[in-house]
Amino acid sequence: MIKQMIDFSTSDITNARILLVDDDNLNNEVLAQSLNQFTNVHAVSSGIAAIEFCKKTPPDLVLLDVMMPELDGHETCRILRTLTGMQDCPIIFSTSLAGVQDEINCWESGGTDYVSKPVSPLSLIKRVQSHIRLKLQSDAQKALAVFDCLTGLRNRRFFDDYYAQQINLSRRTKTDLSLVVIDIDYFKDYNDFYGHVQGDFCLQIVAKILSDKLNRPTDIAVRYGGEEFALILPSTDIEGARFVTNQIIAQFEQQHIPHETSPLGIVTVSAGVASLSTIEEDEDLFNVADKKLYSIKKSGRNDWA
Repeated sequence: MIKQMIDFSTSDITNARILLVDDDNLNNEVLAQSLNQFTNVHAVSSGIAAIEFCKKTPPDLVLLDVMMPELDGHETCRILRTLTGMQDCPIIFSTSLAGVQDEINCWESGGTDYVSKPVSPLSLIKRVQSHIRLKLQSDAQKALAVFDCLTGLRNRRFFDDYYAQQINLSRRTKTDLSLVVIDIDYFKDYNDFYGHVQGDFCLQIVAKILSDKLNRPTDIAVRYGGEEFALILPSTDIEGARFVTNQIIAQFEQQHIPHETSPLGIVTVSAGVASLSTIEEDEDLFNVADKKLYSIKKSGRNDWA
């Protein structure tokens, strides 16, 4: 999974989403023709339309005219940089202005590069290819920073950011948020008996089971550390979280993965379940779920609290 995010081919570059922004539709047509080797090129004729486009579907590169009515390229660029997913998007200015101050204005408004009109098709293609390649590399590095290389799940770093974000969102929108903290039972004994290679394989199986039980894109499974995992379930009440947890525990019983050093004879998990609506305002959701997990591990395991 992670390897796929690192390796990208020529087709990845040519399939990148490119947005052309120019109030002259003829200019957009000429630029689109110059970039005909790219298969995902879109064009709009105003800064306002560009902002709306980027709010819905952030592109991989923007080619932006400077001189436009209502909202010029510089102001459009400044606004684009405030949008989610646009902070690192390459924005290339297209301008007929040739003064030093005009060039400086492009950088100061948040531009990545600029090309002078009339645009040389070959030069434009090379610039676009180069900037898209750099963006793909940057995106891959960012993905690596928040994914666990062994299991393919998100990691602790991602958890900290996403957890805080969802807590704030739930409180602002007055919706519930559930958290499930999961631990593999007797995993140290498993590693000691079967070896670390088999232990790693077991972690991967656990990660797949957790991922398969999550159906919504906002539901996230995380490898929190070692053999401990967490599920963040936005807009989910305690009953919904318990239902998911029961499914997960049952799935391990069905998988029947041998674990000779466990009293149960198979790989099992224990879980702590908590929701914002069931805790006190001054309590931390993760701490509550983690304490419940600890209580289950002391009282018997292969269950949830």
